[in-house]
Amino acid sequence: MFFVAFALWVFASSACGEERDPARGWQNFERAVREERIPLAEALRRIEEFSRILPAAYPARDSGSSLFFPLKGYGLRHVGGKRGEGYRPSRYEFVGPRRRIGHPAQDIFVYDGNQDGLDDRSGKPIEVLAFAEGIVVSAFAEWVPGFSVNGNGLRGGNYLWIYHPDLRLFSYSAHLARLLVETGERVAGGAPIATLGRSGTNAYAERSPTHLHFMLLRLEDMKPVNPYPLLQAARATR
Repeated sequence: MFFVAFALWVFASSACGEERDPARGWQNFERAVREERIPLAEALRRIEEFSRILPAAYPARDSGSSLFFPLKGYGLRHVGGKRGEGYRPSRYEFVGPRRRIGHPAQDIFVYDGNQDGLDDRSGKPIEVLAFAEGIVVSAFAEWVPGFSVNGNGLRGGNYLWIYHPDLRLFSYSAHLARLLVETGERVAGGAPIATLGRSGTNAYAERSPTHLHFMLLRLEDMKPVNPYPLLQAARATR
């Protein structure tokens, strides 16, 4: 009986904390999923919880709906493949045994022939922009080449998750260099959120051209959405 009561107390405390600081709560959840520290049933329950908590904390009526191409100075023609064929969701799941299957994203390639992370045309860092107005719900900037602890062995490298209330979508931007925002921060659509880099196990390899890995997941079930049609409608920023 004591253990049951204690478990209920822990659950209630966690839920209250997420209600008070939902962005930080979602980041803690994302880290638990990434590091495989949460059982599948519990993860699915938390997804359902956050589908209620986030819209209540960040109402769509308070957010803009304009879409912006997520790399400054780039556009649709820089998306890999023909007409978005690089999107291959296969049986991808955010949680569970198939969560690393497929490529449920679009890769956007940049002019960086010498792989120094700078735009060959300007010699300057490439700005990653907020796809739409939203709230940063997870930020990771600790990736170091050659290490396999604290997330450094993972493919995404440095990354950002942003929840977009008007779209009811999460955007995930990976292979970043320097983050310009932090968890809990509200960002305007088109605002700089990071600079592009080559962080991540595969992206760091010389065989990989410098690119932004851009993924969209639905709030209600964390299922992937093909970004390409929305990228077609997005405003390019010079």
